[in-house]
Amino acid sequence: MTTSPTRRPGRTTRFVVGRVDEIPPGERRIVEAGGREIGVFNIGGRYYAMLNRCPHLGAPLCEGGVVNQIESSVPGDVRLDEGRTFVTCPFHNWEFDVETGRSAWNPALRARAFGVALEGAAEVRAALDQGEMGRIPGPYTVETVDVAVESDYVVLSLRPARGGTS
Repeated sequence: MTTSPTRRPGRTTRFVVGRVDEIPPGERRIVEAGGREIGVFNIGGRYYAMLNRCPHLGAPLCEGGVVNQIESSVPGDVRLDEGRTFVTCPFHNWEFDVETGRSAWNPALRARAFGVALEGAAEVRAALDQGEMGRIPGPYTVETVDVAVESDYVVLSLRPARGGTS
């Protein structure tokens, strides 16, 4: 689908993607806007958009699976965090946060031995709550696009591309 642009010279270009009811919760739509393919996701009634291209291998990223983060503070305790949603690349299953575009994987990681220590659950939980443990951002970030709902329509706002126009 090609979107309808609203142009303002030298400013952000806005594209109407469609009506809100055309992208129900849990669904996505891939559109062309400003010469770029963009995936628009409805995650629990909030809309997110990102470039439909994996920054690692160029795969059609937005065609990949949509998953939530799984957390575990101790063995046997596994929880689904529905507040963090990721798109998985269909080529290599790397995960990209739909809100920030950041990857949680790092291709430079190598198998390496580390020392292991036992810590009390309270200390580990405190570190997790403070963000001191958990996912480590990888070197790749996919471009995200601002999305708004205006009078029952989903609207993208594209900034001009670097080195040119949108």
